[in-house]
Amino acid sequence: MIQIGEILKEVPFFRSLGRDSIDFITEKLKFKQFKTNSTICKIGDPGDKMWIVLSGKVAVLAANGEVLAHIASGNYFGEMALLTGEPRSATIAATEDTETFVLEKQDFDVILEKYPSISIAMSKIMSQRLRDTNAVISEKAKQLKSTGQPAGPSGNLRDKHITEVIAFCESNSLTGTLEVVNGADKAVVEFEKGVLQTVKLGSMNDDEAMDTMMGWEDGQFVIKPKIISFDSAEEQKTHKTTGTILVINHSMVVRKVIERNLGSLGHTVKSAGDITEGITAMKAIKPDVIISDFKYEELSGYDFCMQIRENSGYENIPFIFITDASTDDDMMKKLKTIPDASLVDSQDVSALADTVVKILS
Repeated sequence: MIQIGEILKEVPFFRSLGRDSIDFITEKLKFKQFKTNSTICKIGDPGDKMWIVLSGKVAVLAANGEVLAHIASGNYFGEMALLTGEPRSATIAATEDTETFVLEKQDFDVILEKYPSISIAMSKIMSQRLRDTNAVISEKAKQLKSTGQPAGPSGNLRDKHITEVIAFCESNSLTGTLEVVNGADKAVVEFEKGVLQTVKLGSMNDDEAMDTMMGWEDGQFVIKPKIISFDSAEEQKTHKTTGTILVINHSMVVRKVIERNLGSLGHTVKSAGDITEGITAMKAIKPDVIISDFKYEELSGYDFCMQIRENSGYENIPFIFITDASTDDDMMKKLKTIPDASLVDSQDVSALADTVVKILS
C-alpha cells in the first residue's frame, strides 16, 4: 500500500490529500494485467476509468497509429476523463507485459463525494492543460503555414475512400473543414465537434454534393482543424447571452462539471443535490433555466417539473433534463411532451451549454 500510495501522491489532484485519504483511495483500486501488444483503451472509448502502471510500459497512439508518448511503471493515465466524461482522445496499448491498478468512475464518484477538493484541483489542471495544448497547436499552425504544408492529416482518395476520411473526422470530433480536390472540382465539408454540418461543391445542395463525392476514386484531401484563439474566445464570450442557472442532480461529478463549464461562459450557476435543496435554491436565486435530473428518489423529473410550474412565476420556466443510458424509452417520450423543455445526454457538456444559450436567446 505504501508503494501505491506514493504513486497516487504523484497524481496532481491527489497531492493535497493526507495518508488516510490516500489509503481510502487505494482500497478502491482493482488489479489488471495486459499482455504485450494488447489494447488497453481506444480512441472514442468512454472516459470511465484511470490506470496506474505498476510494471511494464504502454504507448499513447494517435488515430493514425503514430506513437505520441510512452508511459512506464510508476506513472498513470486516463485521469482527466474521470471528471470530464469525455471519450478517449488517444489509444493506449501495452508495449510489453504490463500490470496496472484501475480506478473505476463509480469509485471515483465516491471519492469526490468524500473529498470534493479534488474536483477543484482537477479544474485548475485542466485549464492549464488547455492553455498548454492551445499554445502547441498555435505554434504548429504557424510552422505549417510558413512551410506551406497542410494544416492537418492529408492524403489521396486512392488510399482512403471518402467514407473513411469522413469517419475519421467524426471519430476525432473534428471542428474544422475537410477539403477534397478532384480535378477541377473542390468540395469543402464543415464539421462541428465531429458532426457534419454542410457540404459545399459548386452550386449543388448538400445531398447532391455528398453523392458526387462518394463517386470520387481519386483526388487529394486535407483535414483542417479550427485553431482556437483565446482572444477570439473571450470576444465571443462577451457576446453570448448569459443567465442564472439552477442545476439539480444527485451526482456531484455532474454538478461540478456543469458548474465549471457554464460558469466559464459567464453564467451564474447554483447547484443542489436533491429536490429539497433545489426548491430552496430556486426561491433564493429565481433562475432563468433549471437543469434537472430525469429522476429522483422522491419522484420523476417529469413530475418535479409539473409541480414547479404550478407555482406563480414559474409557469413557463425552461427545463433541461440530463439523461443517460439508463433512461428508458417511456420516460424519454414523456419528457419530450413537456413544453419549453430540452433533453441532453449527461456526457455531452458542449451540447448542454449550447442549449442553455439557445434558451436564453
